[in-house]
Amino acid sequence: MDLYRRPDRVPARMLGVTAAVTLLVGGVAGYVAGRATDKEPTLAQRLTDLRRELGPAQQGIELAATEYSQAVRGGQVIAPSEYAAARQDVIKATEAVARAREELRALSATRAAAVDRSLASLATAVERRAQPEQVDRLSAAANTALAAAAGRG
Repeated sequence: MDLYRRPDRVPARMLGVTAAVTLLVGGVAGYVAGRATDKEPTLAQRLTDLRRELGPAQQGIELAATEYSQAVRGGQVIAPSEYAAARQDVIKATEAVARAREELRALSATRAAAVDRSLASLATAVERRAQPEQVDRLSAAANTALAAAAGRG
């Protein structure tokens, strides 16, 4: 039996603690290094993404006016399938704007509200079977409001 510890031997417990500390320090360093190189999207990239997300809204607004002008005369639906398509186009535009509402409000709450109002006016005109010229004007106004809200106008 040895009465003295040999200096060349390290207790197993000490090796375990050293290994655990090394792993912990290495993990923290790796996380910090990974976060430091993780790039947040730039404002330009976020605007590009927002505009892409709003593409269906712009298309819906434009298509609604086109479909509607072929569908309604004198307050009467003369082409039911085109009228249904115009209504769906307004819904598609409204849903796309709703998905992007938070980002639009972050850019400008006033402009985001203008988009909502213009889309509501367009939807009301389509439902009321207004004159195609009025729907054209409301469609143009909605597109203008959308472009301004997305930083294009």
